[in-house]
Amino acid sequence: MKKLLILVYALTAMLTANSQNFTVKGKLSGLNIPADISLQYDGKVLKQVSNNGTFEFKGSGRPANALLKVIIHHPTLTMQDTAFWSWVKPNMHLMGARSFFLEGDVTIKGETINDVVVEGGKQAVYEGFRAREDALKRSLDSIRGMERGNESNDEDDENAEETVEREPSAAEKQLLKQISDLKLRFVEQHPDSYFSLNLTGEQSNGDVPTFNRMLDLLSERMRKTPVYAGLKSMSAGFSMKKIGNAAKNFTLNTADGTPVSLASYKGKYVLVDFWASWCGPCRAENPNVLRAYNQFKSRNFEVLSISVDAKKEEWIKAVKEDKLPWTQVLDLKGNNSTATAYAVTGIPDNVLVDPNGIIIATNLRGKQLEKTLEKMLK
Repeated sequence: MKKLLILVYALTAMLTANSQNFTVKGKLSGLNIPADISLQYDGKVLKQVSNNGTFEFKGSGRPANALLKVIIHHPTLTMQDTAFWSWVKPNMHLMGARSFFLEGDVTIKGETINDVVVEGGKQAVYEGFRAREDALKRSLDSIRGMERGNESNDEDDENAEETVEREPSAAEKQLLKQISDLKLRFVEQHPDSYFSLNLTGEQSNGDVPTFNRMLDLLSERMRKTPVYAGLKSMSAGFSMKKIGNAAKNFTLNTADGTPVSLASYKGKYVLVDFWASWCGPCRAENPNVLRAYNQFKSRNFEVLSISVDAKKEEWIKAVKEDKLPWTQVLDLKGNNSTATAYAVTGIPDNVLVDPNGIIIATNLRGKQLEKTLEKMLK
């Protein structure tokens, strides 16, 4: 089952520490009809309607990845209306989005959002890095497409459900290493950059040794940020979350505010399961976990689910919809989150803990979960 990737360090994005004031302004010369232009950054969204392609946003927040989006403006219709897309069809080329790193004042100019140039501060350095990274990623996507095309498609449904994540080919591994090395070199050359801090967070989804090396390279100023604190916690989590190690204890609250600790499950086998209501792969996996729970709950087995939802009401609704009977707790602790402490970079994710509190398996999915429990719970 494919995981939905998350950057856990982004859970700290709403923090105001290390805040900056900024202006993002520009002109899209080819945009001669009204358009909704929005700037998304740090979990915030700024919006305005532009009649001639000019725009200007002022705000504050820590340096972070940002997205400038352009949508043709209609006075009454929205993007959810079928009629909107018929109306906007002749001007689809004017719509789009452009990502960039928001640090200080930024100027964005071009004919349309799809061909803009981003300037200001160290934007040329950042843009140069992203261009090299994007070229490697395109090559990686191409190779992955060919690899998947060569795979057999005649597995039956039962076998497909048991399929684990495919091992990357030698060519894929080589390109992944080149991407990791590119990030590492940038941090080596720019240790005092928030862009480097963000790259280190991105690398938490890659190979752990490079991630740790990048952390060690960051400047003292970067080490004083809340994001760095979260990444250090994640680094410790990677070391902890190995078979044979003691699972780190935690205490989180249920929907009614009752505290629940992992230590309270001592003497039982417990699956610590990380998920979220908005995560499609998680919701698809829930029936598998439910089936395993019903099959093994009489054999000293429990499930403890940890949600990383930001909205409590959506979490509660999903628990009811999926009919999950075991204990559910919510993880809302920012840099001190349990997800960070368990190095969760993608969900669904889980660890199986034995009665002595020792990790005996990780990332169990579908039939693999049932097979492992059958083996362990004799």
